Amino acid sequence: MFGFVVADAGALSEEEKERYRAVYCGLCLALRDRYGQLSRACLTYDLTFFVLLCNSLHEPAETQGTSHCVMHPAPAAPRAWARSAWTDYAADLSVALAYHKVLDDVADDGDLAARAAERLLAGAYERARARIPEQCAEIERAMAAIRAIEGAERNNTPALSDSTETACVSPLSADATDTALAFDPDAAAREFGRMLGRLFAHNQGFWTEAMEELGRGLGRFIYLMDAAVDFNDDAASGSYNPFVTLGSDAEAMRATLSLAAADAAAPYERLPLVQDAHLMDAILYSGVWAQFNKAYPPQDALAQNEGSPQSEPPRN
Repeated sequence: MFGFVVADAGALSEEEKERYRAVYCGLCLALRDRYGQLSRACLTYDLTFFVLLCNSLHEPAETQGTSHCVMHPAPAAPRAWARSAWTDYAADLSVALAYHKVLDDVADDGDLAARAAERLLAGAYERARARIPEQCAEIERAMAAIRAIEGAERNNTPALSDSTETACVSPLSADATDTALAFDPDAAAREFGRMLGRLFAHNQGFWTEAMEELGRGLGRFIYLMDAAVDFNDDAASGSYNPFVTLGSDAEAMRATLSLAAADAAAPYERLPLVQDAHLMDAILYSGVWAQFNKAYPPQDALAQNEGSPQSEPPRN
């Protein structure tokens, strides 16, 4: 469900690209040091954004250096890396989230590759549980809830959310109104958002509330973006997908995702971010739309400007 929170490389300077790679490589090294070489397969740019965010917000001590990379063997030049205490936490989250993604794949189709990955990551996940027990418990709770919601819909037994939040997977296509009344189309997305919000809130001090709100909005956006990109595959296979159930078209999905992106951007814009601010803007305001725009190319410049904002709003 990850892989969407990446930078818009075209919006970055060469210096920003080098900084982005350095933080990404630092996360890769933290995975190796804390969980062994195989754990580097858990590396994602999504958690790199989280490290950039926390480093900018808290300005912790940062270690920098260069080293050769097993993924880019000689004669490649040594690669720059940057690490902080937030990098280690992101490495722990990377392992925990990757393990549960594998469990989800096993539950979906049980293919041999997923089962092999589960066995390979089981030991690393136990170490992660020892380091971040509350976060792992939250991931387990949320993933169980999401599986129940998705399973209920697949079995045509609506699972209404007990949240007081308003479901807002909208606008709906004209023939989907009755379907929308039969189930809560936003329930699973809200659960994923609630989980990411609690993971983001860890040790944030004065910024706990804003970081939890940001994680909640970003998590909901990620879940819905995954559903939009997988629309055709899920429609063909019968897998749970709220947009398929609602009969949404590309523009309806774009509008829904724009609202979700705005919900994530609102708390982000309240944070006093200076270091790497433009780099993070190039992730949250345009990079996150890369896969959607590839799957559903905007029909014209106006559609692109409305659906996937390419410029950053002024930071207060």
